[in-house]
Amino acid sequence: MEHFRKVWDDEKDAWLKAHKDMARKDAYALFCKVFHDADISKNAFNTRRSVVGAAKYQRRGRCRALALYSERVKKGYVRIKIAQPNVWISKGAWVYMETHPWEDFSEKSHYIFLDGNTRNFSPDNIERVPFKIMPIFGNLGGRVQGNPDLTRLNIARAKLISARLDAGERLGLTLRQGRSRIFREEANNRMRIYRSDPERRKLINERAREYYRRVKSENPHKYEEIRKRHREYMKNRKIQGME
Repeated sequence: MEHFRKVWDDEKDAWLKAHKDMARKDAYALFCKVFHDADISKNAFNTRRSVVGAAKYQRRGRCRALALYSERVKKGYVRIKIAQPNVWISKGAWVYMETHPWEDFSEKSHYIFLDGNTRNFSPDNIERVPFKIMPIFGNLGGRVQGNPDLTRLNIARAKLISARLDAGERLGLTLRQGRSRIFREEANNRMRIYRSDPERRKLINERAREYYRRVKSENPHKYEEIRKRHREYMKNRKIQGME
């Protein structure tokens, strides 16, 4: 994993404060000329101006902007203000990011409270779980209320399964089922088990016969195409069996 790239330093922060009276657009253009190797986006530039107190704000009526690191509750979760005038994030995410500055946070993630207590902001109680493995994490039991060790184990297992699927996908061994991935061999095994029940197999065959009767009656041309593909499939299977 790539380590966090530090782009801000005392020199840049001092420059921001010295030019705080400039309009944002003009300040950003001049900053890019002075620090042409910094490679900083406009959003990152504006956020940093707010963090170091170098941004200009216009008050609307009598409303006052809340101070940095103010907190509020939204949908049951605590959010914290990290920049002016109105930049808020989950406090759980903020605690994790502050205590793991070497990690790359470009991948969208959930921040899980391991013991289920959304007011326990101890760094040991918060774990980052990428969006892409959340379905796997949920299938394994997800967060276990009051049991951080078991929750942590489910996260570790989900990451291992996801890494295995990533490798399989690169080799062309997986397929998509909705939003999930599964190995082709596993999917075939499940289908064989599903069809092995005599009653279920009878039902499947009846539905197939009804489908073919309807297609033959309503669209003879399509029916002939289906029969042609079926004959080719059976021919290939016979050849493979002889080999």
